[in-house]
Amino acid sequence: MERRRASSAAHRANWRSVYERQPYDQLPWFEEGPSPPVSLAVAEGFFRAGGELLDIGCGAGSNVIYLAQNGFRVHGVDLSPGAVAAARARAESARVEVDLREGDALFLPFHDSSLDGLVDNGCFHTLPIGRRSDYAGETYRVLRPGGSFVLSWVAREHTVARGPRHRPSLREVTSAMESRFLFARTAFRPGREPEEPSTYFAFLVRRSTRYPPAR
Repeated sequence: MERRRASSAAHRANWRSVYERQPYDQLPWFEEGPSPPVSLAVAEGFFRAGGELLDIGCGAGSNVIYLAQNGFRVHGVDLSPGAVAAARARAESARVEVDLREGDALFLPFHDSSLDGLVDNGCFHTLPIGRRSDYAGETYRVLRPGGSFVLSWVAREHTVARGPRHRPSLREVTSAMESRFLFARTAFRPGREPEEPSTYFAFLVRRSTRYPPAR
């Protein structure tokens, strides 16, 4: 069994402070509605109908609320208490029942193979590069075999100063994730810089059998 290690104290403190310094709806990544890859996944039936889903790094809860409104059983975790508080207030206003709690992408508070689907809309690219493999292992652990995963990140092609420090290439994400997940679909979404960053998204499926060896 792989050893699980939570995020560093410095990483946790940084995300706590982000939502203390600025209102959630003024943060550059805030979206009032669902992210386009998540709404596309729902429209195309990528997630199992009525399944149990987790939004990793849920922020102020836009995707969580949308998924609950579309009949899913939804959890959301975020390192920031401020983000969780905002998400809870918005979910209450939207009159949806969701489970929202403080939680770490590298040490998820869920049992092995307990979830039908995952969403990550911008958490992966905030992780230290050396922890990407740990993230892949943790998401693989909580997702059932054959489960669905919508992963979105700011692309390397987003070259303006404003944006996350790390902007992974598709190759970097594949390197971290492909041994545990099948890449069912990938797409590049050019942004209207600097207001909207260029992004990638991937529809992943959790492998049920071992990654085939090279030949």
